[in-house]
Amino acid sequence: MDADKLPEDERTKTVVPDQFRHEIATAFNLKGRGLVVLMSCSHRGVINAIKQAQAASGISKVHAVIGGFHLAPYKEDYVRDTITALNGLDIDYVIPLHCTGEPFYEMARAEMPNKLLRSYTGTRFIFAA
Repeated sequence: MDADKLPEDERTKTVVPDQFRHEIATAFNLKGRGLVVLMSCSHRGVINAIKQAQAASGISKVHAVIGGFHLAPYKEDYVRDTITALNGLDIDYVIPLHCTGEPFYEMARAEMPNKLLRSYTGTRFIFAA
């Protein structure tokens, strides 16, 4: 969803901290390649989830991040900041899902064309060591 399609009262609000406290994410260590981080709908921030997976595992290399990045309701500057942060983590593959939003995909395609993968219902990714 694009932010301009949200109701007027939601488009004009300032950013308010998300009260969603039960985020779900998991990470797998793909031998020799790094973490594959899977998340639901990153209300607490995709970068926060990645950093938490790195801290919990003790592994800094991230091979792939897959999930909803919850960026659809946010303005372009915030989306761009997230793309910059993802680029700074040197992730091999970035796979945005449902709630990430088209603006992220379009901007990320320009910034990280060889890392960004498109996913649809039924898409299958196989990560091998």
